[in-house]
Amino acid sequence: MKKVLFFVALCGIAFTSVSAQNLLAKVPSSATMVIKYSGENFSKNVPVQKLNSYSFIKNNLFKMMNVDTLTAIQNMGIDLEQDSYQYIANDDSTLSFVTIMHIKNSTQFLQFIKASYSAKNKTEQKNGFQFLSISDNTYIGWNETVAVIVNTSYQFKESYYTHKYKTDTAVATTTVDSVAVADAVDAVKDAATAVDEAKVSKPKIYKDGYKTPKKGVAGKKKPVAKKGTVKKKIAPKKKVYDEDMAIEAVTAPYSYEEDSVENRKRDLWDQQQDMMAKKKQQEEAEKIMASTFTGNVMSIENSMGYKKIIEPAAHVSLWLNSDNLLNQYQNYFSRNMYSIIKYAKPSYTKDTSDGFKTSLNVYFEKDRMRMEQKNFSENEEMQNLGKSVMNSKQNTSLLNVVNPGNIGYFSMSINTEAMLNYYYTAMKKYLGNVSYMSEYSDMVNVYIDLVQIMIDEKGIAELNPGNYLFVMHDMKTKMIEYTDYEYDKEYNSKEVKKKKKELSPNFTFVMDTKREDFMQKLVKLPLKYSEKNKYNYKEKGGYYELAFDSTKYPVSSLFFIVKDGKAMVTTSKEVVNNTLANKGFAIDEDTKKSIMDNNYSIKIDSKKLFDILGTEASTKTNKKICAYMAENMGDIKTESGFKDGMIQGTTTIKINGNHANSLEFIFNTIEYMNDLYEKDKIEEVKKED
Repeated sequence: MKKVLFFVALCGIAFTSVSAQNLLAKVPSSATMVIKYSGENFSKNVPVQKLNSYSFIKNNLFKMMNVDTLTAIQNMGIDLEQDSYQYIANDDSTLSFVTIMHIKNSTQFLQFIKASYSAKNKTEQKNGFQFLSISDNTYIGWNETVAVIVNTSYQFKESYYTHKYKTDTAVATTTVDSVAVADAVDAVKDAATAVDEAKVSKPKIYKDGYKTPKKGVAGKKKPVAKKGTVKKKIAPKKKVYDEDMAIEAVTAPYSYEEDSVENRKRDLWDQQQDMMAKKKQQEEAEKIMASTFTGNVMSIENSMGYKKIIEPAAHVSLWLNSDNLLNQYQNYFSRNMYSIIKYAKPSYTKDTSDGFKTSLNVYFEKDRMRMEQKNFSENEEMQNLGKSVMNSKQNTSLLNVVNPGNIGYFSMSINTEAMLNYYYTAMKKYLGNVSYMSEYSDMVNVYIDLVQIMIDEKGIAELNPGNYLFVMHDMKTKMIEYTDYEYDKEYNSKEVKKKKKELSPNFTFVMDTKREDFMQKLVKLPLKYSEKNKYNYKEKGGYYELAFDSTKYPVSSLFFIVKDGKAMVTTSKEVVNNTLANKGFAIDEDTKKSIMDNNYSIKIDSKKLFDILGTEASTKTNKKICAYMAENMGDIKTESGFKDGMIQGTTTIKINGNHANSLEFIFNTIEYMNDLYEKDKIEEVKKED
């Protein structure tokens, strides 16, 4: 697995655009995730030669791969100036992560592969490509121009106890089904053949207890040992788990050997399942490679759901088919339901082309990293649902709580009623595609329709229209008391009062509501039970306060207020006073425009945040990292809304400091932190000496 991670890291380091061979044509339309690395854009930002100067690449990745640190990245034979792709695919019973990259020099690549793997594994010649098994689940295939790495896992291994439950039809008797015996014998023989010799011995054999019968007399036994008899082991003559032993393991009644026999049977069954998984995984890897090298792929490149949201100019792009992804993971996590899933029609074979597709296009610009996100469905009904959900505008009265110089805020404005209707549609679609529920999809639809009838979406939308705003006004450190325990030599405990620093956040969460009457009842309700339940909740004249012991908790009070169509919880007494006086903070025009023009608006002052985190950091290394990030990283900002028939958003991260561009900032940051951690290791060794 470490070796595969290295190749993935190389893919992520630098890969490019215009190529002699279009590798996108080799990515199947059934993929649930696709990542593209545009090497031309990468190489302009961080040249391949510069990558060799980073010690974390040489000292960490190379050492992890057992690669000579003198080896130059550009001499591995991989073309780091061509587009490369990675994708996830689910076919039948396997889940595969595939990497496709260009080879610049096949001789160098072959030398690199041989130096790393050939001592243990043999290269095989397939139809048009070389094939090499790196591990039980990782494989490499290549020809003169293209390399393919497949990391795959078989999802339907059957547990021993599931198999036993299905085959043991006469558990309470000594009568054994001949088919069950045959199955057990076959399992043992298959495992023994594959592993050369099963590394297990016979069960414990006692002189006056049950004894393993000689060949041809299975089932014969000696009397049970009498009480008090000393049991003496008889050493087995051989360690091979033969056919007679397998028969006895299934047919013998309870004895002293039962537990050890059961454990052997289970171990051998697990070995057999591992062998079967390995075979399935290699078959799948070979199939993926064969289709890749022959060009026999129904490609994703012509899919509207892909072309519409992937930007060719992006340095890196990520594409997700959320429907297929959910179905695959549903199958994966329910894989233990073997008897159901094995014979059910796999959910990922169903048509999910009308679901939402999501993309993230990343640009490494000079003074910022920009990420463009898009959500699109080819189905017009789904498009309209998305448009309805985003058909909302933030309530201007909520903006009064955004103070100048805040650490950050998060504003969200959605149509709650439309969101609930979307949930019903999505739930029908998802449950209808679940393999063991698809037969009952008509019943599922009726049930969800009934739930929809019973729930009053308009009533919920009146209570909670869908406008929210969270503001982190400030954050300070505070000394709080806590109880620890010390122990004397007799291990008697003693309570000790200690103090420590913790961050004390000052924040406000506010939402609008058209049911102020209900919200007033809600915030008043705890008054009745506060004395009985011994918490300090009091009405303060227009608002309510939940007070805490200021010496024990980072937050001293939470204030609750419902007024003028707003429900609010805050730690700021200033916000409460402003609200009661119908006043608010003065908000700058850029922030106001961002909140009012977008369904989602987020802004974080990362310098201020890292400065605060640095004061709380417990080690010198963490303090240095916080200081570095505060100096080199600027504001983080996200805006999102409905545009051009889809949900679109943009996130930007400002970059400061002495970096050629934002990609170099990422590598420089990794290098800086790696150096700090390496110095920490050296210091630890010195202390031990």
